[in-house]
Amino acid sequence: MRFDYRFSEDLDVDESFLTPTDVKQFIFCPRVVYFTRVMNIRPILGSQQPAAKKEHAHIARLEKQRTTMLRQRFPFTIVERKFEVFLRSERLRVHGRADMLVMTDTNEIIPVEFKTMASNEGHGRLDHKYQLAVIALLVEDNCETIVRRGYLHYIKDEQTVEIVLSEGVKRRAQTYLKRIEEMIRTERVPAPRRECTHERVGCGFADQCRDL
Repeated sequence: MRFDYRFSEDLDVDESFLTPTDVKQFIFCPRVVYFTRVMNIRPILGSQQPAAKKEHAHIARLEKQRTTMLRQRFPFTIVERKFEVFLRSERLRVHGRADMLVMTDTNEIIPVEFKTMASNEGHGRLDHKYQLAVIALLVEDNCETIVRRGYLHYIKDEQTVEIVLSEGVKRRAQTYLKRIEEMIRTERVPAPRRECTHERVGCGFADQCRDL
C-alpha cells in the first residue's frame, strides 16, 4: 500500500492557514507568532539559522540512502518513506510539510521530524511535541488514518525520541491553534516569554519586543 494524499502542492493556500511551525513558535513565545502573523514582521536571523537549515537538509538527503531509519532498530518494519511531504487541511485551516513520513508493514503512518538542536536530556521538547501533533492531525485528515505516535530526531546529540500522540495531546494541539486564531482575530498583544522578563533571550524579534 502506498501513500495516497488528497492534495497538491500546486494549490494556492489561503494566507489565513496556520502551520505546525506557528504552534511550535507560539509555545516557545506567543509574541513570535504575533509579530509574524499580525504585524507581518520577519525576524532578524542569526548566522546559525541558515547553517541549521543546511544541516537539516543534509540529514534528510542522507536518510534517503539508508536502509534503516537513522541507523536504529524500531519495533516495526518500514515499507515506505516519504520526505518533505506537503499536507493541508481545510477542516483545520492548516498546511505544512512533514520532514518524513514512514509507513509500516501494518499500514501505520508515523511522522518523523528532524531537529538540529539537542534533545531535552533525552526527552522531546514541548514545542516540538505539539508541532508533531499538528502534523499528525494533518496526516489523519489527508490519509484517513489515526496517528498514534511520532518521532523527534535531535541531530546535535543523535537522540531519537518517540512521542505518544494520544487524543488528549491532539486536542491540546487544536487548542493552541484556536488560541493563535483568536490572537490574530483580536490583534491582542500577548505577554512576552517568561524567561524574557529576567534575562535576555536570543530572538529575531528582540528589538520589536522591547518596544512594545
